[in-house]
Amino acid sequence: MFRNWHRGALSLIQLNVVAVLEAEGPLPMSRLADELDVSVASATGIVDRMERRGMVQRRHATDDRRVVDVHLTEQGTGIFRDLEAHRREHLARLLGELTEEELAGFLKGIRAIRAARKRLVGRPEPGSGRDRDPGAMQDRDPGARQDREPGAVHDPDTASDCGPAGGAPGPRTVESRDPDR
Repeated sequence: MFRNWHRGALSLIQLNVVAVLEAEGPLPMSRLADELDVSVASATGIVDRMERRGMVQRRHATDDRRVVDVHLTEQGTGIFRDLEAHRREHLARLLGELTEEELAGFLKGIRAIRAARKRLVGRPEPGSGRDRDPGAMQDRDPGARQDREPGAVHDPDTASDCGPAGGAPGPRTVESRDPDR
């Protein structure tokens, strides 16, 4: 999907420049080169090509005119917006092909992954010497109740169990929700 949509639009290094400038704001060329892990000469060539395409703009710093800062233009800022819109359109088409039963299974799987991620947050790396007792994680997790059916997935959004993992969907129906949840 992404490869076909973006073919000829941006190189990976140019996408990286956009990401760095979006996260950090305008940067002097030397700092941008450091962030990209390239020489200043290479960064200058990359920025030259991006400037010709209208994605970035060079401006002299107001406090020191010798310093040239690289800024994203409106077109440069729109790159990630466009990528996100394209991703959402593709995902909506893909989900539109699923039956209600398949959507319910998909939602259950997403919730299981989310619950697993929450359980893993805060765990030390294996072998770090700070490994915890596995039972301690269950005691700490508000969703890990003893009265739950084995393999059930807890839905923190509704404080309900979604039935056994891999089993039939629970009594809730699948609704259109914010895809970022």
